[in-house]
Amino acid sequence: MRLRPGHDGDLDGAQVSRELPRVGSARRAGRSIVVLGVLLILGPVGTARAGLGGRPGEIGFDYARQRFDGGLLGGTGGRWSVRAGRHQTDLLQWEGQVMRGRIESTPLPGARRSVTVTLLLVNLVLNFRPHAPVIPYVLLGVGLAKTRIEAVGLSSSDTATGYQIGGGGRFSFGREGAVALRIELSIPGGDAFERSYFHPSAGAGLTFRIGHRASPAILPAADD
Repeated sequence: MRLRPGHDGDLDGAQVSRELPRVGSARRAGRSIVVLGVLLILGPVGTARAGLGGRPGEIGFDYARQRFDGGLLGGTGGRWSVRAGRHQTDLLQWEGQVMRGRIESTPLPGARRSVTVTLLLVNLVLNFRPHAPVIPYVLLGVGLAKTRIEAVGLSSSDTATGYQIGGGGRFSFGREGAVALRIELSIPGGDAFERSYFHPSAGAGLTFRIGHRASPAILPAADD
């Protein structure tokens, strides 16, 4: 059974129906993603607050407009994200990120369809010009992706590998640049139902630094 005619994305009956007997497993997988996400976010923050290694941390949130893959309705929806990380060096940074995007359409009365994509990722961030007011960066992430499809009273979900690539910039303001506006273009994606899906997005949010940025070392002046 094919649930989509026209151009609202492909939602095949096999995808929607084959996971129905495993609702308990899907719920357990969803809870696992939430628990892992909390640990992934709180771990770097706790380390930064404890001052281990003398490196600052960051925590932030953002909202993006996301173009869902053509195989998953193919429209544009909203996506929120929470992230936290710790600077390994001035240039390299690890961060954990949890993001969730959703799109919904009703092509016919009573035929509501929706797709929800939740990702739990570990990102490696490369910062350029780390002490400048504007810090460009690129990132690469990998983790878990949960894709949930609901259509005409049926639902199915699949949890598999998630990933993303992206880049953007932090525009610092406030005292010592402790707050920054973060603008990012990224392509998160994930495997589901024996396929790979990619969702280009553009977002913006705020980032808050935890701890103090290390000041450049000042060498003593030589005596005459």
